[in-house]
Amino acid sequence: MGDSRRFEAGTLESDGYNAYPCRVLKIRSLMKSFGRVHAVRGVSLSVERGQIYGLLGPNGSGKTTTMACALGLLKATAGEIEVLGFSASEIHKTRGRVAALFDDATLVKGLSVRQNLEYARRLLGHGDGRGIDSALELVGISELAGQRAGSLSLGQARRVSIARTLIGKPELVVLDEPLSGLDTVGVLEVLALFRRLRDEGVTLLVSSHRMHELEKVVSHVGILMRGELVRESSLDELLKSARGQVRVLTGEPDKALEILRTVDQLGSVQLMNGSRPAGDGQLMVELGGSDAASVNRALVNGGCTVTGLIPEGGSLHDVFESMIDAVKLDVAGTQA
Repeated sequence: MGDSRRFEAGTLESDGYNAYPCRVLKIRSLMKSFGRVHAVRGVSLSVERGQIYGLLGPNGSGKTTTMACALGLLKATAGEIEVLGFSASEIHKTRGRVAALFDDATLVKGLSVRQNLEYARRLLGHGDGRGIDSALELVGISELAGQRAGSLSLGQARRVSIARTLIGKPELVVLDEPLSGLDTVGVLEVLALFRRLRDEGVTLLVSSHRMHELEKVVSHVGILMRGELVRESSLDELLKSARGQVRVLTGEPDKALEILRTVDQLGSVQLMNGSRPAGDGQLMVELGGSDAASVNRALVNGGCTVTGLIPEGGSLHDVFESMIDAVKLDVAGTQA
């Protein structure tokens, strides 16, 4: 990863007692392979101070591997990583400034919740900042302080693990599937916690495949598919770019493409299965000054069978599902 390098001039801010890079995490062309398996393929992303950045993707898309490389827990095959101005190989120099929770995080079952947090506090050297009682209160589990960790439910253990990341004065909190095991009330409370941390100036990098919940709090998103970053933008920009589109399902995608390119007022029309030959497929159509009914009418009048018209851009989940469908079609096309 090279030696420690500060970010370019103009990217430091001061809050009165410390200097922070505005960009708290920068990943450039990250590659990670396990033997012949390429888990992460050329991922580049940027997380800036104060963001709630959602690293999204289906299971197996490379989210956890990317985060583990960013924190120096896995050695990258290639690429560059900077965390708070230091390379991932020097993550120890950010001690106390970065906290993390991974999906398989465990607690010492024979110890109480308080003892687990005290053990973590001493191990990580947190001498100031948020204490154990404050962290438990913040996550809403003060009543669990004396309970043995081995007797906790999955949701309770998850919240204790989140509390553990908040001890001290972390500037960047990395959370892998933090909503796992939580009931509806627990999810809402944790989302409210994310907003509070953001308001306090904490930067969060959160991985998840739960789009409906994350859409309520994330400010920026990076979407991974099959180890590749297929989109990175602010949430507002992502949803705005997807509005006014319709997905056309048809057994004659090439014919549909030819017809729709002659329709006035439509924006771009693209096959979602790339260079795949004629067969079952989908098209993404920017409506422009037209509407879905006009698209359907043009296709029917042109003798093209339409099996579905699906409006896009209603939610992050809709955008995500469209991307998954596009990837599946591309895979099918390469295998045809």
